[in-house]
Formats: sequence, structure tokens, C-alpha cells
Amino acid sequence: MATPDQPRDAMQFINEQDAATRERFIERLEFRATDPTFTAYRDAYLEVLDLPRTGAVLDLGCGTGVVGRAIAARDGFAGTVTGVDQSPDFVVAARRFAAEDGVGERVGFVVGDAHRLDMPAASFDAVVAHTLVSHVRDPLAVLANAGRVVRPGGAVAVFDGDYASLTFGSSNPRLGQAMECAIQSTIMSAPRVMRELPRLLPQAGLRLVTAQAHVYAEAGSSSFMLNLAETYAPLAASTGLMSAGDVEAWLADQRRSAANGTFFAACNYYAYVACAPT
Repeated sequence: MATPDQPRDAMQFINEQDAATRERFIERLEFRATDPTFTAYRDAYLEVLDLPRTGAVLDLGCGTGVVGRAIAARDGFAGTVTGVDQSPDFVVAARRFAAEDGVGERVGFVVGDAHRLDMPAASFDAVVAHTLVSHVRDPLAVLANAGRVVRPGGAVAVFDGDYASLTFGSSNPRLGQAMECAIQSTIMSAPRVMRELPRLLPQAGLRLVTAQAHVYAEAGSSSFMLNLAETYAPLAASTGLMSAGDVEAWLADQRRSAANGTFFAACNYYAYVACAPT
């Protein structure tokens, strides 16, 4: 069992989670795909990529295939998308959702490790890593792999949260601060990694082209952040970082504040688009 000194990112170790937790994560990934604000962040960096009409795109850490499906459904895009994820459950779900959305013929999903891609060099026109690098054990290795498999001059897009900025209002500030730390510890290996991307991208052989910054804040009512809390807060109890009673008390406080119009939560998100040398 994890201890406060040895937290384990549940997404990094997704294959060790129980079935109920994996299903809860699948539901969260698909819920994010229905949120207009969050999908607008995705669409903003995809516009910068300027994908070739018949290009080949790699979706690293694809989860349930949300980004791959969005790319395949873009007007004028007739290329292919390959999604890679370490979770067989996520890959099965991604194939199902792609078929349901009618893009299954142009989107494929395989189980694999973003640190060690079994793919030829320069085999993709673009690579996307959407909410991946905060979870991996070695972000630089993942970026270097992305740089290896993208063609010369091709684009690499990295989008993720600066989860060190994730915060919730709380009627009990001490409990609230403890819960924020516990959530960061249980679902993010590198909560500050997006602050390091301008330094890491050149080390991976990539040139930064543009950066986009967003603040997702909900005040008064909530759907996105409350769903995040409901999805991930239980891990703080199951890993032993917080007592079950404290977790439930904090969640009850979040639910009450969302119901009575006093809710607050916020997190910064960043997108970086880089290119491989020609």
C-alpha cells in the first residue's frame, strides 16, 4: 500500500487498479470530452498543428481515444490516427467509442509504452500527448520518443495541467489543503512538469513553436471540477494518504458548495507545440 512518503500515480499504474477504479477513470476521460471549455483547449492547439489532409498522427497515452476521434472527425482530414496506451482496458474502450462515432476505420489503438515506442523513426506527421506527461515516470524520455517517430519538420503537441495549481475552496482550509496534496500525489507523478516543458523540449531535440495558457475556474456552480473531485478523491483514502472519513467530509463539502452556489475550484492548463528539426 502506498504511504504518504511513497505515493503512486494511479494513472501511471493504471493496470494495478481495481476494475471499479479503471471504469471510473474511463468515465472521467469521456466526461472531459463533453465539456465545452476543455474541448476548446484541445481544439485550440490542434488548429496550430495544421495537420496534413492525409497525414498520419500518433496519439500518445491515448486513454479512451478522445483526441484521436476528434482529429479523425475534423473537417477535411482524411488521414489516419494511431493511439497508444499502456492500459488494455482503455484501448478496448477506445476501439468501442471510435466505432460508435463512425471513425473506427481511420483510428487504430494499440497497447504500448510511451517511453519505448515500437515504431519506426519519422513515421508520423504529428504526435500529440494529451494529459500524458504529468503521469509518466520520465517525461524527457517520452518527449524524445515523440521526437524520434515524428518526421523532420513534423509537429509535437503536448497538453496537460499544471496540477500544482489545482485548488478547491473549502469550509475547512486545513482539510482542503491536505486533500489537494493528496489528490496531486495519487493521480500525478509530475504535477509541475508543464513548467519544465520549455527546458525539456530542446533536450528532446524539439524546437518550441508556440505555447497556449488557460485557466479553468469554476465559481458558484460546478460540473467539471466536481467530477474531478468525485473521480479522484476516493484514491486518497484507498492509498492511505487520507482517512475515509476525511475524504467523505471533504467531498460532502464540495457537493454542498456546488449545490448552494458557493463552489470554487481552479487549475492552469498549458499546450506546447514544437517541431522536429528538418
